[in-house]
Amino acid sequence: MRQPLTHSKRKHRHNVVSTTVRKQNSSDPFGLFALLWLDLFLEILYRLPVKSLLVLKCVSKSLNSLISDPKFVKHHLHLSQTRPYHLLIRNSELLLVDSRLPSVTAIIPDTTHNFRLNPSDNHPIMIDSCDGIICFENRNDNHVDLVVWNPCTGKFKILPPLENIPNGKTHTLYSIGYDRFVDNYKVVAFSCHRQINKSYKYCNSQVRVHTLGTNFWRRIPNFPSNIMGLPNGYVGKFVSGTINWAIENQKNYDSWVILSLDLGNESYQEISRPDFGLDDPVHIFTLGVSKDCLCVLVYTETLLGIWVMKDYGNKNSWTKLFAVPYAKVGYHGFGFVDLHYISEEDDQVFLHFCSKVYVYNYKNSTVKTLDIQGQPSILYNSSRVYFESLYDSSGVYVESLISP
Repeated sequence: MRQPLTHSKRKHRHNVVSTTVRKQNSSDPFGLFALLWLDLFLEILYRLPVKSLLVLKCVSKSLNSLISDPKFVKHHLHLSQTRPYHLLIRNSELLLVDSRLPSVTAIIPDTTHNFRLNPSDNHPIMIDSCDGIICFENRNDNHVDLVVWNPCTGKFKILPPLENIPNGKTHTLYSIGYDRFVDNYKVVAFSCHRQINKSYKYCNSQVRVHTLGTNFWRRIPNFPSNIMGLPNGYVGKFVSGTINWAIENQKNYDSWVILSLDLGNESYQEISRPDFGLDDPVHIFTLGVSKDCLCVLVYTETLLGIWVMKDYGNKNSWTKLFAVPYAKVGYHGFGFVDLHYISEEDDQVFLHFCSKVYVYNYKNSTVKTLDIQGQPSILYNSSRVYFESLYDSSGVYVESLISP
């Protein structure tokens, strides 16, 4: 989460508004804003939704200049992060659901933010979102476009295709994150050409980075040579300036590591996993993010558990949230669960699995299921549920004025 404005930034903020007011002539009816305390005026604007700000930009050149200022955009984002939306995907629609979920049994999505490159033939597969920018694959019969899009402003960019990818069984995983050192967003592509020898599968990999605003991909170092495995899940998780993957060692299937890529210096390190202390062996674990904290979702034969890293990179900050039998969280044991977010204020965790939102209270062990209106029901055939859980992705989305 971005830090609040410093004294120097507040001074810049005053200067921006003062210049805006001075440039207005006496015939401009919005000159009355000069009578307001400048901080109060800006605090009001910062709390408006993007839709309202886009309308205000059309009112006058002065307001357009103010709202378009990068300093304004960043501080508006900082406040938006306190009121997130769930981002859900269904077929060719990207659906937004207010995170302040009602105490009912169904959720009605906001369908006003749909994206289509080709109205008659596309299938977007969401990858992830970061600061109001959504990254997704837009699939049709002929090819796949990688798109970054701000649904609130309607602005988007189709990224250049990856080049020199080996033919055959090559699988590419994408992730998106923010690099504060260059003040820009980066998309990371991990491409794996799977090969098999007599004892285990291994991956001839390439890692590339695209910085928004450029027209190319850059090769960066591959995963460390001691990491002999593939990322588990569909996307690396962005936390505190890093992309994180859960990786199973292909030589030792009981060995899991968390590999972190620092977007600033583009170097890797291993993040110590929690000491699970469980009676059952851990078969799989996946990663999640809640309020800029890295989370681990642990699967054994009988239970699902969640651990939270309160201070990123500090092993001692791992905290066990809960580890309970599958039945208590409504999980059926097929595919992966997506972690929406954790509400520690009321001891609830929001999970997404097979077109449903599960709200689990880990203090009193109660679970509530919220159906998403318009989502098709899922028959619990293991292969179908696994496919749906891979591509029926979800995450937390915040409104922003950030342009891709």
